[in-house]
Amino acid sequence: MSQISQVEGCTFSTEELQQFHKYYTWSSADLDLTTVDQRIDYFSSNIDPSIDTQRLREWLSTMDVPVVGELYSRFDAYDFAHAPGFNSLLAEVYDTKDVNKHELDLRMEQAKARYYNEHVEPFNCDEYRAYKEASAPKPVCPYQHLWDHGDERSTGGQLDNVCVVDLADYLDQPVDGKELLTLATVSKIHDAIRQAYGEQYYAIAIINSNTDDSRPFLPPLERQQEAFAALLRLQIELRQLNQSKPVVVFASGPVDVSTIGVVLSTADVITTDNFSVSLSPVQEFPLAALYDWSTRLEHPGTAEFIACHPDLILRSSEWTDLGLGQGFIAHRSLASSMDRILLAASCPPPSTRDALRKAYMAESVYPGPSKISVWRPEIERYFAPVSQGIRSLDELIGELSELDMAWARKYLALIDNKEWQAVARLRVAALRSARDMEYSRVLAMEFAVTNAWTRDSSVSADVLIKSPADDSLSDILNVSKPAVDIPDECPFAKMYRKNPERFKDIDLQQIAKHRSVDLQ
Repeated sequence: MSQISQVEGCTFSTEELQQFHKYYTWSSADLDLTTVDQRIDYFSSNIDPSIDTQRLREWLSTMDVPVVGELYSRFDAYDFAHAPGFNSLLAEVYDTKDVNKHELDLRMEQAKARYYNEHVEPFNCDEYRAYKEASAPKPVCPYQHLWDHGDERSTGGQLDNVCVVDLADYLDQPVDGKELLTLATVSKIHDAIRQAYGEQYYAIAIINSNTDDSRPFLPPLERQQEAFAALLRLQIELRQLNQSKPVVVFASGPVDVSTIGVVLSTADVITTDNFSVSLSPVQEFPLAALYDWSTRLEHPGTAEFIACHPDLILRSSEWTDLGLGQGFIAHRSLASSMDRILLAASCPPPSTRDALRKAYMAESVYPGPSKISVWRPEIERYFAPVSQGIRSLDELIGELSELDMAWARKYLALIDNKEWQAVARLRVAALRSARDMEYSRVLAMEFAVTNAWTRDSSVSADVLIKSPADDSLSDILNVSKPAVDIPDECPFAKMYRKNPERFKDIDLQQIAKHRSVDLQ
């Protein structure tokens, strides 16, 4: 190598110049389009750990190092989620019928570039994209894009306009390996959710940052009447809140059947591969979320099939197939996806709900095949008549006994248990009655029958369901009318939905004045 010597105006010593030039040619490591910081990191890690990084920085600034790379690094690191006024651009981002992740990402990038250019420093989005495409490492596998972002982490931090309730902040630590949702915990969660009524919040998100395939998203409810009443009050509050602003639940772990009503209190439910729920016998709370099971499943007999199946575990694929979950995100990608979804939820009204839904639809992937869809022909043939009152549970058992089929024998073996049959009879009778009731009456029946069942499970299911129950939910749950307005579904609306022909001469405008149970 030829001798490198000082020239007039150069601030570097001969030794420094020899060191910088002798050891490294930037293009040899494909770093000719990188930033100053990236070159310094590489030099100090791979060439000379003892280098004076400040002197190296000064030297690199005199070379043909693309300054624009630093501009783009600043843009990528900018905290748009907390940038004043940025959320006002979100309605424009999601004002599209094309719910495609690539398209929405481009629209979001354009909005960020526009904001950055107007409020931070001059910035050209087209040049940024060209630079990113030119400097991006080429994938070795053509399918690499399918898992490229699986290791992303949350940027963290609360959004000013989204009330995030993290259940991990309130759930008690396991005692002897068992977790319970206690009365005190339910009350704390309820208090946190009430904060979402503040005008500064456009949406509410319920998460649990401390879940996996073993740690529950929501543990079992403690066996206490007051705790059950408190849980029902929480569900009412969530439904009421959902009338004015969206409530989204990120169910990222197992949910106990006794507390599944919290998840079902909104239509905006996002699950992960860690989500699961089983309706196996729960002696204390056999009718949890009765209204939702009786009204929200599209295909007749599905609720009865699930309620009478002791070893059926519903996972994200079944939850989505049943229409109870609207999005599925792999658990390893949840943190980064949640950041983008909650940013969309900070979009000002009236576009909040639309932006939120388009965001989580764009982030969602296929959860896998559903066991329920596989059994749909059998459900329609054998269980639908039970839901319609054409066939009793005993008649169903008798019909299955005559079938020389493996699935029927397995089902009968599972249900051949007096305790489980008692739970199944109660559920079938309750589902049938609930379909003709308003929301508030179903909730009252669930509360009254569950308490009576807990005291004496030997009482006939028909006796329990037909026993006169107090229709005043305010009295049962100790809730005052002014505090909570429970949205009911008009019985005429329900009958019209079942048989429109009966109401062809009815003034539908008058019916429309009734308030319905709408999960939005």
